[in-house]
Amino acid sequence: MTESTRADSPEIPGRWSQRKRDIGIVVWIAFLAACAGTFVIFAVLDPEALNDAWVLPWEMGRRLAYSLGFLFLFCVSLLASALTVFMIRTGPRRGHALGKGKRPPPTIRQPEEENPDLDLGDFR
Repeated sequence: MTESTRADSPEIPGRWSQRKRDIGIVVWIAFLAACAGTFVIFAVLDPEALNDAWVLPWEMGRRLAYSLGFLFLFCVSLLASALTVFMIRTGPRRGHALGKGKRPPPTIRQPEEENPDLDLGDFR
């Protein structure tokens, strides 16, 4: 199917737009990364041990520690996956790696052309 026929055809019912799919991918990947990160962090760190290092007057329970840890990791993962999708979508277009759309290489001239007074006999 060519680009012109794709643009002319009506949108398929029930199919999400590219933006909705990108948002779904970003949120799902951030959720999975936060789940894995929370699992790893709290497998090593006991939330009750955080109470000893806590300086605020209120005590932090296990459930709050798990929630805050997951929320922090979710926000960091959300930012990372959103930046990844942004860089993929705004990166170089197709054919860039094949040399299409690149600037031509600079012309290399002989030093004698640039500076006729240059005596290259000393450098050879």
